[in-house]
Amino acid sequence: EVQNELIRAINEIRDSFAMQNFGKKYANLDEAQQQICRDAIPQNISEAEPKDITKK
Repeated sequence: EVQNELIRAINEIRDSFAMQNFGKKYANLDEAQQQICRDAIPQNISEAEPKDITKK
């Protein structure tokens, strides 16, 4: 499913960010460090139908 792939990609990006900034994977960070990662790489996924912006 597309949403699962998106979540997996976000998790990979968070892991990369965590490694670059804290030297360990996201899951191994403390809560404050995880919050920094979540703020830097938010996970805002919506399954809403796209709006037709061509109508005026």
